[in-house]
Amino acid sequence: MAVSNKVSMLIDLYKNMNTESKGYGMYYGRIFKRKGLNLKGFAKHISEHGSLVTYDVAFLVLQNIISCMKEMMVQGIPVKLDGLGTFSPGVTGTGAASIAAYEPSVNIKGVTINFIPEAAGYDEDKLTKKQLKSETTFEMNDYVEVKYVTDPETQKQKSYQVRHPLKNYDIYQQDNNPNPEP
Repeated sequence: MAVSNKVSMLIDLYKNMNTESKGYGMYYGRIFKRKGLNLKGFAKHISEHGSLVTYDVAFLVLQNIISCMKEMMVQGIPVKLDGLGTFSPGVTGTGAASIAAYEPSVNIKGVTINFIPEAAGYDEDKLTKKQLKSETTFEMNDYVEVKYVTDPETQKQKSYQVRHPLKNYDIYQQDNNPNPEP
């Protein structure tokens, strides 16, 4: 078997505890949230790919992309980055009872950036969910149990998570015992 230098996408399992859901009692996977890269970290990553791009150049180019992207978004102009996808502005807000009553400064609550991945070109270049899945290596991580506690002062329920490493679970363990033997 060939050794891969790919880093796996870690998957946590959650049990749907919403009694009104069709998926009640089912387990669902979610991506384990790793610490993200900031602009400097992403520029460093790009520069480490052995190309002719140094960290300083990568950082400046990324800064300019972000600045120009923001400039286009606030003007309502979509930006297509070939091979990646299209970023386009959108708005969220509330309605008005009539045309005359609609005030953008009042009714528009925020501006969003929508992303549509590139789906044209060669199959291996597509950013469709099917293509990205085919290039992803998954690794099971933890079973995450969501528990609730009532705050004695406010009487409000607060949730917290208890992580159980799946490597501690016997594959034949009963679902009704969420606390594995170490």
